[in-house]
Amino acid sequence: MVVVDPSEFGAEGFDPKRWINAALDARHPSEPLDRFLADAEERLRAAADDAGAALERDSADALRRVPLACRDALRLRDDAVALRSHLASVLQSLSQAEGSSAESITALARIDTVKQRMEAAYTTLQDAAGLAQLSQSVEDVFSSGDLPKAAETLATMRHCLSAVGEVAEFANVRKQLEVLEERLDEMVQPRLLDALSNRKVDAVQDLRGILTRIGRFKSLEVQYTKIHVKPLKKLWEDFDLKQRANRIEMDKRGGEITSISFSSWLPSFYDETLLYLEQEWKWCLTAFPEEYRSLVPKVLVETMSELNSSFISRVNVATGDAVPETRSVAKGVLDVISGGM
Repeated sequence: MVVVDPSEFGAEGFDPKRWINAALDARHPSEPLDRFLADAEERLRAAADDAGAALERDSADALRRVPLACRDALRLRDDAVALRSHLASVLQSLSQAEGSSAESITALARIDTVKQRMEAAYTTLQDAAGLAQLSQSVEDVFSSGDLPKAAETLATMRHCLSAVGEVAEFANVRKQLEVLEERLDEMVQPRLLDALSNRKVDAVQDLRGILTRIGRFKSLEVQYTKIHVKPLKKLWEDFDLKQRANRIEMDKRGGEITSISFSSWLPSFYDETLLYLEQEWKWCLTAFPEEYRSLVPKVLVETMSELNSSFISRVNVATGDAVPETRSVAKGVLDVISGGM
């Protein structure tokens, strides 16, 4: 039985002879040849008839669909033309809107500038009103003894003055503020002295906040330096005290004066100074976590600045001990230091 596949006949490079030979090769040996060929011919004719009928149906269907497709194409063309016209009008509208939007944005920017100026003027007027009120009530704050509140009031007054600018009406308030800041600084100093001397960390930090609030941290720095330079100067003066005590003792005994060597005493002064500064550094880490890097070195700088002339004199005397002429000069200097003639 011959199986006819129409797709084989439409394939590129189809060879009829090869197809027939392949069909014959597939024939069963018991099937007669003439019957097989008649059956193959019949099947091929039936396949051709089916193909012709299908072609006729498809052609008729195509002929029926072509006018519909043409009408659809014409309608699509008209829709495209209408859409293009609509897009052109939209683009024109957008162009006009862009121009009007730019003008609107410019107008809004001007309005916003005016608004900002009005807000700034309103804020300035508020600051001016608040400044006048603070100027009248600040004495009551000072009378209450509440130093943090006084510092906050003065800081607010300074902020208001910076807002109103150089207005002649507030010139007296500016002078009043300077006097009040100085007054508050003087009120803080006794408490600061006590807090620094007794190492009251909490009190020191509160007073530091007050002085910082009114821009007077410099006075804390001065007070701190003054307090801690004194012990270091005392360490330096111990050499003179020992020399004086030694001289008085020798005078009482009537023996020869034996002075302490400055060169042998100087290392002990350095050791005690460094020990003092190390202890102060550790304390400042807690009391002044933001300023300890500058406060402690400043103490050393101020100390050596005050000891400069005395240091040079002692070094000169010590280096002249080996010369007989300068030895008498050294004795005279020691006599002057000890109060003798």
